Amino acid sequence: MKKEQKPDLTELIEASRNSRKYREMDLPDDFLYDLAKQAAKNAPSSAEIKTIFRKNLHNVIAPYLENIDYPQETLRLIKELEILNDLPAYCLSVMKKHASTRERIPWLGVFFAVIEEQIGRPKCVLDLACALDPLSLPWLKLAPEPTFLAFDVNGSRVSYLNQLFAAAFPFAKAIQQDIFVNPPCEKADCAFFFKEAHRLEKRQPGATALLLQQLNVDVIVLTLPATDLARHHSLESYHTQLVEKAIQGQDYHFEKIRIGDELLFFISKGSCK
Repeated sequence: MKKEQKPDLTELIEASRNSRKYREMDLPDDFLYDLAKQAAKNAPSSAEIKTIFRKNLHNVIAPYLENIDYPQETLRLIKELEILNDLPAYCLSVMKKHASTRERIPWLGVFFAVIEEQIGRPKCVLDLACALDPLSLPWLKLAPEPTFLAFDVNGSRVSYLNQLFAAAFPFAKAIQQDIFVNPPCEKADCAFFFKEAHRLEKRQPGATALLLQQLNVDVIVLTLPATDLARHHSLESYHTQLVEKAIQGQDYHFEKIRIGDELLFFISKGSCK
């Protein structure tokens, strides 16, 4: 029997890019190609490759699916400059539309006060797989003349964030980049990696350890959920073990602090080369 030919990955990628679910995100080619390549590694048939690819894409992107029209929100920033007169109120109104940032709102002030207490006021920050975390900038205390670089795969969101930054945070920049395939090489005081490590591990076991090793920063503030979404089961032990495994064999150490339903891990790498 003739072995079934595996599908053209380019065709698979274009199909997902043009789908109604993902079209507006304008996802980067290297991100989609990596997922397709991983799916093709072990799948014996075209149908299974497509199934695995779609499942993996959903697992990575589903948390980002929210009820936000980014082009419309970007246009609103351009036309309604008065909304920025109360910047914290505007940022909160958008953060409420995204599950991850919405969960943090009740403890937002405490969250960033603890970060300042632990790492001081950084001058340069990398915000990895940022989603809407940069909307917390009104609560983040930075050093004078700072640099804030936010990385995300959602092109529509990146455009929105850059419009917001131009209007309110000129020291910040959003970059469309897959941090797994192409980890940021910029030297920074610290990196934020909020509520993403467990999803990165689903993409490839051990990916968090690889990412931490490649970052050119002194401290990583990595956070993970303390409970499941329904708040029925504790994830603290499981997620603490994830971090312990990610730094195993490295000269790193961490301190863990729980704020609300979020675990904060302050991972110190010491001096960077």
